Amino acid sequence: MKFRYKVLVINIILLSVGLGFVGFFMIRNNFKLALESQIRSAVEENNVLQSAVEYSALGMDSTASKNAVSDYLSESADKSFSNITSDNTIIYVCYDGETVYTNSQVENDETPKLLISDEVIGKKRYILTSENGGYHIIVSSFNNIDDVSLNVISKKDISFIYEMMNEQKNYFRMLLIVVVVICSAAMMIISSKLTGPLESLEDISGKFGEGDLSVRADIKTGDEVESLANSYNAMAESIEDHIEELKQMIERKEQFVADFTHELKTPMTSIIGYADMIRSKELKRDDQILAADYIFSEGKRLEAMSGKLFDFLYAGKRDIEKKPFSVDRLFERVEKSVEPHLKDKNISLKTECENASISGDIELLSSSLINLIDNARKASSEGSTICFFGKSDQSYYIITVEDQGVGIPREHLDKICNEFYMVDKSRSRKEGGAGLGLSLALEIVKAHKGTLNIESEVGKGTRVIVKLPVNDMSEERTDE
Repeated sequence: MKFRYKVLVINIILLSVGLGFVGFFMIRNNFKLALESQIRSAVEENNVLQSAVEYSALGMDSTASKNAVSDYLSESADKSFSNITSDNTIIYVCYDGETVYTNSQVENDETPKLLISDEVIGKKRYILTSENGGYHIIVSSFNNIDDVSLNVISKKDISFIYEMMNEQKNYFRMLLIVVVVICSAAMMIISSKLTGPLESLEDISGKFGEGDLSVRADIKTGDEVESLANSYNAMAESIEDHIEELKQMIERKEQFVADFTHELKTPMTSIIGYADMIRSKELKRDDQILAADYIFSEGKRLEAMSGKLFDFLYAGKRDIEKKPFSVDRLFERVEKSVEPHLKDKNISLKTECENASISGDIELLSSSLINLIDNARKASSEGSTICFFGKSDQSYYIITVEDQGVGIPREHLDKICNEFYMVDKSRSRKEGGAGLGLSLALEIVKAHKGTLNIESEVGKGTRVIVKLPVNDMSEERTDE
């Protein structure tokens, strides 16, 4: 069952029960008040009848016989009651337990026997009776005439009260049905408007589940439903971003495998070709040396690429064990490693280092900085200078590698850190590159909770800025 119908049914039930209780107690209270009014009226009427009988008895001969008294009372009652009783009241005058007068049309009426008694003089007794589909109030008064009991009994028809109550019940039922129908229609319209945004959100969620990640909820109700829609939109944005990241990751991995396969194919083809040439043909000494040089250079290239790939995967997958060390030690390691390669190309390294303490894996950080300087070497011309600077900046240590080389075009800056990406592939391969240096450096820096930024201008050079968190110098360890 839809939520709107649940709301409708619950409201109809509550409305019906609530109105039913209200109507029941109102009708019951009205009936009670009307009944009490009729009882008071019947008692007052009986008082009048009793007074009339007793007044008539004052003129009676005290020496008269019992039969004479009965006849006298009957005549007096007939004369007196004709003007003071209502049409719906039946009167009984009982003398010494026998009915001497009644205006009842019922033969052998047994009503007096219900209330003939020797009660205390002046007291009233009444009962409510139901007979032949009608309702009556029977009131009895008691007195003595010469030590003989005298009862004046009045029987008043109050059926109209019960008929009125039944009419009220029927009217209330009809009114209840009309009110419930009208309110149900109104509640149906209201619940549709209230639950409409929820149904809209349900439809949007269904579309999102079917793969339409761009769909969003546009609900402006100013209440909890709008808050729910906003939360849904935030969730959808987050999911879409994560899915997009996963897609990009998958694409990068696929591209990584494709590029790595391509990078392996070229040197392997050269190695196989020259090896086959040496194996199957008689070559001159110069040609043998040339073929061997090709095999050696391509093998070194494969070795360098596999080493960098190992470091790349090692940095990306392993939980790095961080230890504090001084920046001086880091710079010293890097300088010793890059010095031979720089000398081969007659490139000088200008170093300035402000000492500080860094936590991390000194081997991996050395590898990342060596890759940055090696990239600068490949982009620089002979006789140029590479700047390798380090300085503290509050809670970070900033390391800069700057060259005056060929620079990187603006359109390549966003992709330069991708695996196997090379701006000038022919130059990079000639220098022994495989497009993994910057990717490896970036992964290592990220693993140390640092940042790596590249600034470059074609023809003027490139600046790579690495920011790493620093420690208190008192935490520095001296062990290697």
